[in-house]
Amino acid sequence: MPSRYFRVPLSEIAYVRMIVEAFDGLAVVRSLSSSRGEIEWIIGEGMDAEAEEVAQRLAQLTGLCPIERPADWHDL
Repeated sequence: MPSRYFRVPLSEIAYVRMIVEAFDGLAVVRSLSSSRGEIEWIIGEGMDAEAEEVAQRLAQLTGLCPIERPADWHDL
């Protein structure tokens, strides 16, 4: 499954996770540490377009910003 990476204010991580995971099958959200504002969306199959729409809206609401995969990010 494809992944996308984002930076988001720490105070908004729970909100972003709640919104993204409320869309059935859209994506699973994970972070490496509660002290980092970096998150990964593991996007459900065929949900790329929907994930992009949600990301654009969350960018407006929360300051979500796409980033490259962090160099120290490790896979599950």
